[in-house]
Formats: sequence, structure tokens, C-alpha cells
Amino acid sequence: MPVEIGMRTLDRGLLYVRTMRQLRWEQLVFRAVRRIQARLPVRLPAHGATFDPRAAERLEPVVTSWGPEDASVVVRRADEVVNGVFRFLNRTERLDGVDWRRRYVSHLWSYNLHYFDYAIALAWAYRLTNDGRYARRLAQLLDSWIEGTVPGRGDGWEPYPTSLRVVNWIYALLLVGDRLEPSLRARVEASVYGQVAYLARRLEHHILANHLQKNYKALVVAGLVFGDARGRRWLRSGERGLWRELFEQVLPDGVQYERSPMYHAIALGDYLEAVMLLRAGGSSVPDEAVERIRSMVHALSVLSRPDGTLHLFNDAAQGIAPSPARLSSLSRLALGESIPRPEGAVALPEAGYFGWIGPEGGDRILIDCGDPGPRYQPGHAHCDLLSFELDLGGRPVVVDSGTSGYDGDPLREYVRSTRAHNTVEIGGREQSELWGTFRMARRAVVQYARQSASANEYRFTGAYTPFYSRRVAHHRVVTRRGGDWMVEDRVEGAGQGRLRGFLHLHPDFRIERADVEGIVARSDDGTVTIEPFGVDEVVVRKGEHDPIQGWYCPEFGKALPAPVIELVVKENDGRNFGYIIRRN
Repeated sequence: MPVEIGMRTLDRGLLYVRTMRQLRWEQLVFRAVRRIQARLPVRLPAHGATFDPRAAERLEPVVTSWGPEDASVVVRRADEVVNGVFRFLNRTERLDGVDWRRRYVSHLWSYNLHYFDYAIALAWAYRLTNDGRYARRLAQLLDSWIEGTVPGRGDGWEPYPTSLRVVNWIYALLLVGDRLEPSLRARVEASVYGQVAYLARRLEHHILANHLQKNYKALVVAGLVFGDARGRRWLRSGERGLWRELFEQVLPDGVQYERSPMYHAIALGDYLEAVMLLRAGGSSVPDEAVERIRSMVHALSVLSRPDGTLHLFNDAAQGIAPSPARLSSLSRLALGESIPRPEGAVALPEAGYFGWIGPEGGDRILIDCGDPGPRYQPGHAHCDLLSFELDLGGRPVVVDSGTSGYDGDPLREYVRSTRAHNTVEIGGREQSELWGTFRMARRAVVQYARQSASANEYRFTGAYTPFYSRRVAHHRVVTRRGGDWMVEDRVEGAGQGRLRGFLHLHPDFRIERADVEGIVARSDDGTVTIEPFGVDEVVVRKGEHDPIQGWYCPEFGKALPAPVIELVVKENDGRNFGYIIRRN
């Protein structure tokens, strides 16, 4: 029975821990299989199935209960799509007729085009307004995609966009009901069936992480709506895989193991939806899985701010994942509880996030002192050990540089680098060994991380060694006392090389004075003073290109010039150095 998946390992605690040797062989085998598959003709089922009417009747109220997060935004987006306007990653294209075989703008932009998230907007706009334009445009785009793609070829047939698209098509069909012309609806359902059959033979075991989790979610959702033998196999396989990946990818403290708040929020949304759909479809959800998902909800309260924005550690950007408000609503429906709002010291120790949260509208700090990511898949990891984000008076002041894009993005190397984070660069070298878009080889290793707190005071201490020498160590102490924040660094074992500490301010700030005696940064909301100590030189950079420095990337496709303060120790002699941050 589906409920019994993996119970032997669940009973033993954490489930499905891969060794590096197993991973190496698995990935070699799967890559070889993918190369063979790419050369073979694609065979889809000769006869596509249609939805089981009883299953659709059970699932439609669930999808409807989620509602549109913001009705006005949904209708506005649907209007754009009706008019041929597609907006992804802060890049807009007018496509009166979509050539589904063409790559527009970039690989990631075309991925978004093939995801069909806008199908949900069109379906909801139709339900909200009863305006037939939205249903007709949905029908036209679905039919156009079916006619305009070659099975197994192009961006749209890669397993990841296929996983997202089939779920979006199923949700859209449940929302529009019988508004689509019956023959077209049957054709679309048959296409979904064929796409899932194709996906089921191409699960992304060679990539793993969030890709594989998305593959399994697609099998679960498709398996719930198709009632034949193949659909039942998809459901069984999807359930086994989904819960296995939950315990593999979600750490005991509730953080998705890629340590990105964005991918954490995406995964949480998927699991909350899966819980509700499986229950509606008559499947039981293991209690252990429910508790692990509940821990994800609690972790999101640390990884996001009360205003709904995410902290931007590792590969993270605003506007991609479901918002915390949306996830809180789904959590109430699935688990009976909203995202909490913690105060005081907070810790997600397995992921390596530590911090302190004051009352709403007060100060907030989150510090990264954890492994860069899973050993076998660090593609979204950055050189950000001992970096932090700091809000003062409810406003972001010290920020992570964020993420502006992936393949081909000119800032990709920068946003992953040590100098893009609020930490210390030792001798001009990176913390971990980076190359390519998603590659990390030898990595920094955390030595320790500890914190303590009282009502209005906080203290964190942590250290790591960089990839190139275990004799070198960067130690950091962060304290809060009387409303002031002090960051104190010490580097040992590195000889007398040059040290550079970085402090990235939100782009709303402008630097009015900067030297070793003090720094004054002003925004429309107030003034912050930064008092350096133990440094030889203070340099301010903003929006520079050679080398790249001083850019804030809160969203994909958006890079804003922002002030960066460099605190330079010309020759490391073992001294303590750092700064005090005070809000005036």
C-alpha cells in the first residue's frame, strides 16, 4: 500500500542517505541512460487517457479552496497573456503567436514560458469574472503547445519544465471545468497523459535535489487524476519518491538541504499541496511526513521576514517561490496552523542558520554558519559562510547580494563569490572552489557555531576553514548590546596576507562619509553609523564592473547598484578587526 512506502527506513529515523560512492555510480548510469534516450525516437502511449471523472470531482474543491492569492494581480496577469504579453524574470516579450520550438531571451526564460504558470492565472480570471476571453486564450495556448512542439525535443520537453507544466495544466483544467470544448479538453488530457508517460521514464536522478522532487510531485498529481493501471503506477511511484525525497532533502530542523530560502519555500508549497490532494484522493499521509513538513513551516518563519520577503542566502530571489502569506494559508488548510512569528534567539542548526529576532518592527539578524549545501549537489551554494543579513527598525540595512540569473548571466560568478557577501576574503581567495554556473568542488568546512541571548542582548560565535587549507581559520563574533551591533573578526594561520571584510548595504542607502574614523550611511528612513576598528583602510564601491562589485540582485533579471564598504587589513598580524553598527 502507498502508506507503507519506506516504513522500514522511516522506523529507523532519517531515510535514504546516499553515500558519495553510490551517488557517483548512480549519476554515471543515469547520464549514460539519458544519452541513449536522446538518440532514440520518442514513443508516447498510443492512446492517451482522460481524467477519471470521480477523481476530478474530489480534487477540484481542493484546488479551488487554495484560491488566487491576489485576485487583482491574477486578472491583470491574465489580461497581459490574453494580449500576448509574457513577463518572466523581469523581461517582457510580446508574443502574438508563440513559436514553442524557439528559445526566447534565455534558457531560463524559455523554461518559464513552458512552465505554463499563467494557465492558472487564466483559469482563475475566468472563474472570477466569467469572461470567456480567458478560457478561449487558455484553450488557444494549450492547443498551440500541443501542435507546436515535437515530443522529446526542445526546452519544453526537458523533465523539469514538463513536471511543472503537467501540474499547472491539471490544476487549470480542474478550475475551468467544462468551459473548454469537449474534444479539445479530451485532447489536452491525452497530451498530459503522454507528457507524464514521457517524464516517468526520465526522472532526474542525475540532477537530484529540487528537480527530482518536482518530478515526483508531477507523478503524484497525474496519478490522482488518471484512473487506469498506468496512472496507479505513477501514483505509487510518486508517493514513494516524494516521501523519500522529503526525508532526504529536508533536514531535521526543517530546512530544505540546498539552504536556499527560495527553494525551501517552493518545496514547502509542493508538499503542502501534495498532502491535501493525496488525502482528497483517498491516500494516507505518513505521520512522520506531516511532522517533517510542519518543521518546514516553522523554518520558513526564520527564513522570511514579516513583510513576506525572503532572506537571500545562496541562490534565492524574491518573486519566484509562493509568498509566505500564500504558504501560511496552505499550511492552515493542510496542517491546521499558520507560519509562526518567533522572537528572540532562533536557530536552524542542521542548516547552519542562527540569529535573533526582535518584536515586529524591530531589529533582526540572520547569520549563515552551515555547510554550503548537500555534498553531492551544491549547485545553488554560495561562498557566504559567516555572512549575515541585518534589519534595523524593521528595515533591511545589511543585505545579501541575492541572485540575478543562472546560465549566461554576467553577474553569476559575482553573486556566488566571497566578495558578494558580508564576510571576509582571505588573501584574495574564495571560501570554496567555484566554477561554471552550478559547480562547487572543494568546500569550506564549519568549525563551530554557538549563540546565546537574553531579553535585548545577543551573542554569536562561529568559525570555518577555507577549502585550500585546514590550518587557516576565520573566527567571527557578533554581539548586540544596548541596540548596537558589533561584528568582530580574526583570521589565524593565513600568514601576513591581505584581508578584506565586506559590508553590503541596501541600495536605499547613500554613503555620506567613509574613513577609518567612521562611516555615515543615510536613507529616507534614517541614518546608520558604522564605526570600524582594527582596519587600515576603508573603501566604498558601488555598481562597479571591473571587477564586478556593489550590486544588489533581489530578483531574477534585476541588478541595482548598492554601496559596499570594504574594510582592509593590509597585513594580517592576528589582530581583531571589525565594526559597530548603530542606528541613529
